[in-house]
Amino acid sequence: MDPEAAAVITPHLLARENLLWCGRPHDTTALRWRAGAIIVVGIAALVLRSIPLDSSLAERADLNSILLAVLVCVLIAEAIVFHSYLSNTFYGVTNQRVIIVSGLREPEVVGVLLDRLNTPQLRVQRVHRHIELRGRSEKMVQPSYLPFTNPSVPPDWIGWPECYRLLALEDSRHVCDLIIESAHKLE
Repeated sequence: MDPEAAAVITPHLLARENLLWCGRPHDTTALRWRAGAIIVVGIAALVLRSIPLDSSLAERADLNSILLAVLVCVLIAEAIVFHSYLSNTFYGVTNQRVIIVSGLREPEVVGVLLDRLNTPQLRVQRVHRHIELRGRSEKMVQPSYLPFTNPSVPPDWIGWPECYRLLALEDSRHVCDLIIESAHKLE
């Protein structure tokens, strides 16, 4: 167990609730790809800016390089928000629920009762290094992450069914098995 995660999760435990596992997200290849994309777009903006062109093409290149610079700024801001959420997110699995503590200023606590898992209300599935607790949906495609939002708890205004994500876990198979095993003990 991560001692920092245990210190954050423990005050939110209910009576007779035992902490079985706790941890936090780790940097993933997605973060590295995002940083690489920001660098490539930034270099493209600089190259477009430095190429001497005809006057009609120069105006267009200036506009394109300004748009690319704005895009780079937006990507950097989104990456900062995403990384800030990940660095301030802690996950816990108890004998009664899964707990997500996250937030940029004041941490928000979300607890998902284990007796709701693997029922028509909520399903557990492991996707690579992530664990999803997702409600039923008629929508075919749902993005796994929305920019500038908490990646573990999608916003209510989006209108999707209930969904929680434990992102970038070192040993997601063990955590998923622990959640399922704890849910079966409650039945």
